[in-house]
Amino acid sequence: MWPNLIPGDILQATEIPAQFLKPGMIAVFTNSANKNLIVHRVVKVRNLSTAIVVTSAGDRSGVDVGVSSFSSAEVVKTVTGVLRKGKYRKITAFMIPVSISPYILIRVHCTLVRKLMW
Repeated sequence: MWPNLIPGDILQATEIPAQFLKPGMIAVFTNSANKNLIVHRVVKVRNLSTAIVVTSAGDRSGVDVGVSSFSSAEVVKTVTGVLRKGKYRKITAFMIPVSISPYILIRVHCTLVRKLMW
């Protein structure tokens, strides 16, 4: 979710009904294989008669696309803030495409954020 989130960030999340998920939101999902939590951006939401199917992906990873299914009554945690300098800051929808953000730029950005804002 760079540049909004960097590895090691402490996140603030709010529960919302799955039916209100929209593309672009950052949500917390549970990996069904090992029960680990995964933070991904919602890419697509399909409301079917029996379930809500959510497709999600990491902003930079691309290959770890996930598909989750929820009932309309289930709640999903969505990321609403990130801890910076002792205060939770609102997450923006700002996203930088992979094609214009080389790995070294991301490493430098993450290092600066850690030193200046944590």
